[in-house]
Amino acid sequence: MTASPSKITIFDTTLRDGERMPGVRMTLYQKVQIAELLEKMQIDVIEAGYPGAFRKDFDELLMVSKRIKQTAICGLAGSKPDEVIDVALALRSAARGRIHVYTPVQQKAIFNRSALLELIRQTLVLARNYSFDIEWSAFNALKSEPEFLCCAVETAIEGGATTINIPDTAGVAEPESFAGLIALLKRQVPNIDQVTLSVHCRDDRGLAVENSLAAIQAGARQVGCSIKGLGVRKGNADLGGILDAIAKHPDYYTNVKTDLLEQAAEQVTNIMSGRI
Repeated sequence: MTASPSKITIFDTTLRDGERMPGVRMTLYQKVQIAELLEKMQIDVIEAGYPGAFRKDFDELLMVSKRIKQTAICGLAGSKPDEVIDVALALRSAARGRIHVYTPVQQKAIFNRSALLELIRQTLVLARNYSFDIEWSAFNALKSEPEFLCCAVETAIEGGATTINIPDTAGVAEPESFAGLIALLKRQVPNIDQVTLSVHCRDDRGLAVENSLAAIQAGARQVGCSIKGLGVRKGNADLGGILDAIAKHPDYYTNVKTDLLEQAAEQVTNIMSGRI
């Protein structure tokens, strides 16, 4: 008996990380336009801002969350109470809101393991108080000790995270080793089946789509990406590339309407060139 294909959740960060690309600056109106198009495409999650780092993102996240009713709207926060509260306030009108918290887990950040694990727990407990969906990212996961990374992920799940994201923050991953890390988490973290395991790959080495697909095959069920791969440095996994790669595998599917992808790419190109 053939197993049913697995749904892959598409997490789009064009409005948040895409704007960090040099030369890209979006107005509130442009962000709302793109968000509405992403909703028509049936993108699962739209990450629309980081209010704790960029004050204009608060108003943009607030407005996008008011206009979008079907797609989940997400805001990014570091592991500081004020940043979590900023996102929660900006999402107060959201029909479906998500607070995305990240915590550095690289070796140089692990000066006191118990203190860092407690920080993760306390931050997520605070986020959970606002009754939104919660995603936690292990910032610089590939520079962490695997044993500690497993402990951090387990703690985040206990704290209330429903999605665990493993980002290739520095864009150094290769498909085989990255898939191995995802497989390790699936084996070693006892409560990992309670959450959606996610990845977000940078394209510094031109491997973001390939790394994402390898992670899916190892057990990831959410992928972070952006239109035209917009993002810091060399950008993120390209939305179109991700959708094309998934479509070629009979074991996976998305709900995204790919017929609108060209329109989305054209709209972003026009913003980058200053035509709209």
